[in-house]
This record gives sequence, structure tokens and C-alpha cells, in this order.
Amino acid sequence: MRNILVFVFLFIGTKMIAAQEIELMNKFENYSHTLDSTTIPYRMFIPQYQENEKLPLIIALHGSGERGSDNQKQIEFHRLSTVWVDSANQKEHPCFVIAPQCSMENRWVDTDWTQDKYDFAQTPISNELATVSNLIDSIVSKYPIDKNRIYITGLSMGGLGSWYLLMNNPNRFAAAIIMSGAADPQMACQIKNVPIWAFHGDIDAAVPVEGSRKMIKAISNCGNDVLLISDPNNKDFLDNEIMTNRIINSQHIYTEYKNKGHVIWKESYDNWLVREWLFSKKQK
Repeated sequence: MRNILVFVFLFIGTKMIAAQEIELMNKFENYSHTLDSTTIPYRMFIPQYQENEKLPLIIALHGSGERGSDNQKQIEFHRLSTVWVDSANQKEHPCFVIAPQCSMENRWVDTDWTQDKYDFAQTPISNELATVSNLIDSIVSKYPIDKNRIYITGLSMGGLGSWYLLMNNPNRFAAAIIMSGAADPQMACQIKNVPIWAFHGDIDAAVPVEGSRKMIKAISNCGNDVLLISDPNNKDFLDNEIMTNRIINSQHIYTEYKNKGHVIWKESYDNWLVREWLFSKKQK
């Protein structure tokens, strides 16, 4: 009987979580954006704002599994987009959120993410990512966006896309959160002034962890201090005010989860400290 009760409790709990996520997803409007011959669907969350008030903008780039044309999958999973729009976060940090969707047959960055060497200088910007870049310009022109607080975050394929957009236009973004991504370390000094918190699992079989390690080493070699945090979800760690303040005041952070693979996203986005770090950054 006890086992049945436990199963029922877990089932109801799962349903409740799913219902909460659906409620958050329903806050996003459906749109599309076209540049030249490329059209991408995107979802957008528009917060409540006061007249003459300017708010931050977050761009969320999904991974390969969320590609398509349904304009849905990119906000369904991993808390990549929905974490920013729940009422608690909007109360503390109201912001706009856009979540574009890459087509099934394409990638944000046209490179093989399974390797551990990347040459972005020889990789032209994809039509999809160029359209995202143009979309950002369009959103900034139409809505009260604080141009000094434009943030980008991405996971897996979207992590590569985030690195690429940073390198393509380093003066546009105030900070970035990049998970399970990789990039070209030869271009690291171009983004040395952009605050970045990168995450990776040390046994990632999809995007090799060396992709993040090499980027972090290169950023450090550009003259930046990099704070290494192995587990920001540790309760003792989160309760340490001195350490949390140190994190929030850091410009470059790298988290490498021990004995974890590719999917380290939900636990990272759900960490309040990660969000506090992001919103503390603004362009000077």
C-alpha cells in the first residue's frame, strides 16, 4: 500500500510540475522573423513595464533536439526560456525574453560540435544565426530594451551559437551563460571584456568538455581572472554569503560538473545564484 501511495504522490507531483511549465510557456507569444530568404519562428515574452522604463533582454538559444518549425519545442525543455518568466523572477528581475527556433536541417553554427577543435574565423555565420542577430536589432528598435543589459544564453548547439554571436558582436552583450558549448579559443581575446559563466559536464559524450576547457584557458590567457566553481548547487555553498557575493562580483566563471554528462541544464538554470549573477552585469 505504501508503494502505491508513493507512486501516486510522485505522479501527482510530476503532473503539477508539468502544469507549472505549461503555464509559463503560455506566457510566450508566437512570432516569426525574416531576413532575406530565411524565416525563423520565435517565441517572445513581453513583461509588464512602466512608461519610460527600459528592461533587459534575454536571448535563449536551444540545442539540436529542439530544432523544427513548430515554434514550441524550444521553450518546452530544460528551463532555458521559462525560468526567466516565472512570477518570482519577474518580480525581482523583469525582462523581455526571445527564444528563436532553428530549422531541423540546419544549425546555429555550421560546424561539427562532436570534435574538440573549432575554427570560427573560417566558419561564415549561418543564415539562421544571422536572422537571430537581425531579430535582436528589430526587438531593440520596437520595445523599451535597456541596450546596456542584453544577455545571451544557450545550451549544447545553442551554446556554440552563443559563443559565435559573442565573437561576432562582442559590444552588443552585457553577459552570457553558456552550457555544454564550445568555440574557437583563437578568438577568445575578442570577448575578454564580456562577463561569461560557462558550464560543462566532465563526461559529456555529445560536445567534448575540452571545448569549454580550451575556451576558459584562452580567456584566462587574455588577462582575465576565472573563478572555478565545481558545484554551485551545493547548499553549504549557497548559504555562504561571502562566497555568493564573490561569485556575483566575478566577471568570468567556469563550472565543470564532476561525473556528469551533456544534460546539466535544468539544475543550472534553476539556481538562483546563476540568475543573480547574470542580472548584476551591465555594459559600462
